Amino acid sequence: MGLRILLATTLAVLVVSGARYAQAEPGEDLTVVVLTFGPGDHPFFKFGHNAILVQPQEESGLVYNFGTFQFESPGLILKFLRGRFKYWLSVSRMEDTFASYVSENRTIEAQELDLTPAQRAALWQSLRENARPENREYLYDYFRDNCSTRVRDAIDRAVGGRVRQAGQRPAALTFRADALRMTADFFPEYLGLDLGLGRPTDAPITLWDEAFLPERLRDLLRDVRIPGESGDKPLVKSERILFAARRPPKPDQPPGWTVYFLAAGLALGALLAGLGWLARKHPAARVGLGISSSLLGLVFGVLGLIVLSFWLFTDHKAAHANANIFLLAPWSVVLAGYGVGAALGWPAATRKALWVVAAAAGFAAIGVLVKALPGLSQDNLALAAFLLPVWLGLASGFRSLTRRS
Repeated sequence: MGLRILLATTLAVLVVSGARYAQAEPGEDLTVVVLTFGPGDHPFFKFGHNAILVQPQEESGLVYNFGTFQFESPGLILKFLRGRFKYWLSVSRMEDTFASYVSENRTIEAQELDLTPAQRAALWQSLRENARPENREYLYDYFRDNCSTRVRDAIDRAVGGRVRQAGQRPAALTFRADALRMTADFFPEYLGLDLGLGRPTDAPITLWDEAFLPERLRDLLRDVRIPGESGDKPLVKSERILFAARRPPKPDQPPGWTVYFLAAGLALGALLAGLGWLARKHPAARVGLGISSSLLGLVFGVLGLIVLSFWLFTDHKAAHANANIFLLAPWSVVLAGYGVGAALGWPAATRKALWVVAAAAGFAAIGVLVKALPGLSQDNLALAAFLLPVWLGLASGFRSLTRRS
């Protein structure tokens, strides 16, 4: 019953009332609305979503959605890893779209655009042409070409570049900062993004760029002004929240967790150094140090290889020039074997593990130092605060172990 009331209210608000026109101007019977959907629970839905609703006066509204893809697409994983994943523009009935987002407890906001009949007709024709099977697919880019930027660009073309003009002011945050604040409530996704995003995501951006987020495009549209009969007028004619989700709002800033990362890194580093110091008299400590180095080397090394591969072998531009490679030495994967040898008390394996760990610690220290150089800084202080003490503690532990051996 609640959903029916919602849809009935929506239709009443969005459909243009009035008499029929015997010879109506093309687009006179259309209402164009930008729909902004709030974040959801799934990791893919943390950034929210948006679409364009075209509502003819006498028909059901059509929702044009640039964020369509299929989980079961052939070669999905390989295409995703290579940065060659394609989305497409789909069309659905307004009632079906609203019912889906209400069932997922995701906020629905509507902004009716004050376009001329000719602009409404041209926008609808453009969307219909874009939705044809031969035109609907596009190469997805998380920041530069996604479901929200496609909505932004379609509206910008309809109003002669006024959206881009309004969006030239600097944004308060970067791509990375926006991504991290939107995923702060799901730590694995937050950490994965912070590890995988490279230096390009730390460059200053404009409000136009920041409209890769649906909520930021909603805010930008509020500032757009277009020509009217008596001067410029707001692009947004009216706004309404059609459904309010029962979930906390996203933070305005990314979380400041550097102190916690540092505390965790110092604690783990001290533990590893202590195991090396105790290893001579307590074989269990030697085993603990060896197995710990094996696991850490495997995890950090594999992550380093992934970071390097995304940079060198994929089209994920946001992952290029990633300074986290300094913190995640790819060669440390060999500790998976040397660490086991050290746990077993093999002197040669222990010495080789020391050299690998010392090189990784030195590489991480260089990564921290280059942050002071112009043009090379990356916003990875929290990761450095954790990883550098771990590498130093591991190096100290193996140094103590080799001396005692």
